[in-house]
Amino acid sequence: MASSALLMVSVLLILFLPFIPAISEWLRPTDVAPLPVRRNEINNLRYFADSFRQTIARMPAIDLPQLQKLQTDRTVRVSNNLHVVHRQLGADAGYPAATLEILQKKNGIVIFLHDACLPPDSHSQADLFAAADLRVGAGASLRACSAQGLITLGPDTVVHRWIDAPAIRVGSNAAIDGRITAVKEIDFSCGSRFIRAGAPSMRFGDCRNAAGPAPQAPSPRPRHILDDSAGQSAENRQDGDFVVRGAHRIRPGTTVFGSIKTYGDLQLGERSCVAGSLVSNRDIVLGQGCSVLGPVISQNDIVVGPDCRIGTPGSATTMVCRKLTIAAGCIVHGVITTLDGATVTARETRHGA
Repeated sequence: MASSALLMVSVLLILFLPFIPAISEWLRPTDVAPLPVRRNEINNLRYFADSFRQTIARMPAIDLPQLQKLQTDRTVRVSNNLHVVHRQLGADAGYPAATLEILQKKNGIVIFLHDACLPPDSHSQADLFAAADLRVGAGASLRACSAQGLITLGPDTVVHRWIDAPAIRVGSNAAIDGRITAVKEIDFSCGSRFIRAGAPSMRFGDCRNAAGPAPQAPSPRPRHILDDSAGQSAENRQDGDFVVRGAHRIRPGTTVFGSIKTYGDLQLGERSCVAGSLVSNRDIVLGQGCSVLGPVISQNDIVVGPDCRIGTPGSATTMVCRKLTIAAGCIVHGVITTLDGATVTARETRHGA
């Protein structure tokens, strides 16, 4: 009997043993503080690019001004994962085969000291840094890239992680699988695609006929609660913030001095203007020539017609949605974040007529 009881107690102790740490933490918590997360990782879309530049700046062997003065065309191996390309490309010159092989190595860094040009249909798996301008040939693919000058992506190029520069021109049908950011501006061509993008000015195609910036809304403002579009005023000027329990449509040419939130689909007629934000639980559709001052946020999809403007040059804003379709002729000032991607369509696309 004693041996049986001892065996049972031993089995119970073995079964109970894995629960001791959990019970101890439950009775006397030792880790109740929030996780230490840097603010930059959340709020700064250029976090990866900034970290990459800081890594290069801290390298003791990399002094960009001094290296640029060297008169050589060599590709120098600093370490197993770091190479410096001194070659200055002429009108018809290219990189030797050994340099192109280095670009294909994974987990490496390649620094171009002068204007750089990647050949068409090339595949670069190293992280690239260009101290001047960078041109990427048609059909080429990049892992990640940063430049101190202008980056020009040719047609059908692919960026798998991120790309950053003072200014970027994106060719037709190019795909940015990660994030694309610029200090000044990004120019997107028709057919190009991206997931996240951010710049003071993002232009989609020919923007000469884009709508002007939306005005500032007065404060304080009245608040209106509607069931649907039938309750809105017939006047072209509407003052106040609107909360709509169903779908809502703004008539063409209307200016709303306030924000709009809907529980259903939200549609803006052509040349309408909203001096606030747009928030919807469903789809948001902007007709041709619309302008919105504040954030445009949808829990579903956003469709933007030609010649629209989101934000202003002096007041960056944000767009958030599942999927974005934006027509050529639009300008967005700020940040675009999507879940399933954004696509730039041809100017002939018209919505919200």
